[in-house]
Parts: sequence; C-alpha cells; structure tokens
Amino acid sequence: MFNFLIKQRPKPQQRHRSNGRFQYDPSAKDKKEFALLAKEYAPKTPLRHKFDLHLTFCYKRPKNHFRSVKKQPVLKDDAPYYNTSRPDIDNLCKFVMDSLHDFYVDDAQVVSLNAIKVYGEEDYIHVKMFHNKKYC
Repeated sequence: MFNFLIKQRPKPQQRHRSNGRFQYDPSAKDKKEFALLAKEYAPKTPLRHKFDLHLTFCYKRPKNHFRSVKKQPVLKDDAPYYNTSRPDIDNLCKFVMDSLHDFYVDDAQVVSLNAIKVYGEEDYIHVKMFHNKKYC
C-alpha cells in the first residue's frame, strides 16, 4: 500500500514536558519536519481501516566499526548488524506513528507493528504500511 524511505537520522519521541501550568511536546518540531518529508507519499484522504506497519530504523555505522586496509575502510568481522544502543525502539516507533497523522485517522488502526533498528551506510527510516485482508 505505502512503501517509502525518509533519509534522515531516526529520532525518538521525547517525553512531554511541563512548566507547572502547561504541557508541551519537545518533539513537535521534529515530528512536523518528518511529516512534511512523508507528506508526498500520503493518501488523498486518511485511511480508515486497520493495517500493518513495518518500520526499519537505520543508523550510519560509527567509525569504530571499520578498520583501515591500505587506507580503505573495511567493515570489521565483529561489527554488529543490529543497533542495540539508545534510543529505545519503542520511542522511535511512537515518533513515527505520531508524525504520520496525514496517513490515517488514528494510530490505534495499527494492528500489527514490526520494527527493527540496524546499522547501514546511511541514516534513514523505511516505512511500509499495508492492509492485511485477515483483519477485515
């Protein structure tokens, strides 16, 4: 149904802050930026049915994952594929789900969520949304 790549470093949903009288979302600016990048892939009208959401959060590999061979960077044999450092994957998912308000009416429509956090050549977020017939 929808399958797109946003080339930006994955960001987590930050906790809402309070100054005593008001609450505010410190991630609001970042979510708006992400939503603008994703808007070109959005449907004309928001989805109203249940769907699966698959997210891939890719972080550019740090320099210590490479060794130098004849001045060429070569990936070390023990360099990890999965990123197990912060931010937590649930906060990354929440950020994306809250940002995609142009795609669906409510993020409660997501009935299946699959997310993975990996290392790669560049930073990106890969979003796949699809209607699964078994949820009809």
